[in-house]
Amino acid sequence: MIIPIIQRTLKVLFNMAEKKGLLILLFPILLAACTGKSGNSSTEQASGARDIVGDYMLEPVSGKTAFDYFRDEGILVGWNLGNTLDSYSNGIGSETTWGNPPINQEIMNGVKAAGFDLIRIPITWMGHIGSAPDHTIAPQRLKRVAEAVEMAHNAGLKVIINLHHDGSTSSLDQEEGWLSIGKSYKSEDEYNRITRQFTRVWEQIAAYFQNYGDWLIFEPMNEIHDGGWCWSSDFRSNPAPQLAIINKWNQIFTDVVRRAGGNNAQRYLVIPAYCTNPQQTLSPAFLLPNDSTPNKQIVSFHYYDPWEFGINSSRSNWGTAADKQKTDDDFAPFKTRFIDNKIPVIIGECGAVLQLFPDDPAREAQARQSRFEYLPHVFSMARKYNLVPIYWDNGGIRGNGEKFGLLDRRTGMANSVDSAELLRLMISSVKQEVN
Repeated sequence: MIIPIIQRTLKVLFNMAEKKGLLILLFPILLAACTGKSGNSSTEQASGARDIVGDYMLEPVSGKTAFDYFRDEGILVGWNLGNTLDSYSNGIGSETTWGNPPINQEIMNGVKAAGFDLIRIPITWMGHIGSAPDHTIAPQRLKRVAEAVEMAHNAGLKVIINLHHDGSTSSLDQEEGWLSIGKSYKSEDEYNRITRQFTRVWEQIAAYFQNYGDWLIFEPMNEIHDGGWCWSSDFRSNPAPQLAIINKWNQIFTDVVRRAGGNNAQRYLVIPAYCTNPQQTLSPAFLLPNDSTPNKQIVSFHYYDPWEFGINSSRSNWGTAADKQKTDDDFAPFKTRFIDNKIPVIIGECGAVLQLFPDDPAREAQARQSRFEYLPHVFSMARKYNLVPIYWDNGGIRGNGEKFGLLDRRTGMANSVDSAELLRLMISSVKQEVN
């Protein structure tokens, strides 16, 4: 832990020196600290890597495969900081526009204290990206993302960052999400234009975070689809063009990160399939990219099944033997295809909404009991097959929207007695030693 402590100290000194115009005096100190690397060959950095990017020192990396890293670091369960840096309005990513407070250290500490090992921080970059050809990301956006990432790291969490709602509105008649597969498979010119922007955005993100250790993981995109969630007539009749684009974007992302310098040659990368759908992830059409650094890939899918219970609230009962068997059947193939081949798998989002029916207390009670059965069962089945479930927490606890909130974003504590018990049940389902 001495490296992060020294790094934070030097960061403070750097900022003070910058303000006072004394950077030239501080440079020898920084240089000596940054070049004092371990002699362990697994932590040696690529030649030509910069020791400082901005004010962030080059950190050591483990040199382990993704599978061994997850095992040795005890990464068993995660949590999503949803509806925060991924929130947007009028095509502009905005941290608080969907009702959550600004990110603070308390929520990160609370996530760790609850028993989570990893945090996924979804990020919407649109509205902070300049025009072609450079597509320059606003420095303040990168800085704020870095602040959130470092708060999570300070709490002892591994971190995933991504492009989130940049690709959320992908149908032809919606314009907000620029990462549009709907436009890309219809027009080669649009595909080329969008892919150039995708490339430039990831070049900048990877370069900015190049010195961060391998605790920081990149994910290229989120739930990319043509507007039909795998059910559009175009996709059902001819999925091949869209599936090919996802494979191409995953390959481009991989190549861009690997050549971005610093620790990026060793960076762990999440690879999603079309719409991050479980069935599409298991499809033979989903191909992992060719990677110049082998064994650094992590497969991801999302799971809210059955949708009528997990998200839609049109179904309030869950828990029959058939319900539970379906989860087992859904997860088992991931072990055969990926885990048994030493490729870690995360369930990048999962959960079930809080269902409230003020005019129907019996139905509300049934939904509550079903949720208490569903969440620990999903987490238990994930553990059975060595998958890492990452709960989707959007902070919501009231109103008409999806209510996935379990942790109070201001304090980091459970937001209710029920939430505290659900957190305990989920964690104990994957960490049997937790009581």
